[in-house]
Amino acid sequence: EGWADRLHLTLSFADGSPARVNAIGAALRPYRPTYMHIWALKTFWHETKVCEDDVEILDFDDVDTVAPEPISEASGAVRLVVAEMARFRREFERVAALGEGTQSLA
Repeated sequence: EGWADRLHLTLSFADGSPARVNAIGAALRPYRPTYMHIWALKTFWHETKVCEDDVEILDFDDVDTVAPEPISEASGAVRLVVAEMARFRREFERVAALGEGTQSLA
């Protein structure tokens, strides 16, 4: 009993599709793993060493994600953010379309 509170698990993903990494993370969610993010893979691949400066240790609560949900089920604050993001995207696409074929959007 209580083994889950005593187990410490660290994951290190050097490469892989986001879907694969997300699926592995979701399967291990009950264990609340700590994640290692390795910034400079070139050092590892070319010199076969991992430098401490290249590794960021991330707590489970900092990297935990949840599956997408329909916007209709989201809180009012989340719906507001989504609406603003959609408005920004439409405006960006409108401005980008004006600049097609030119060097500058100005």
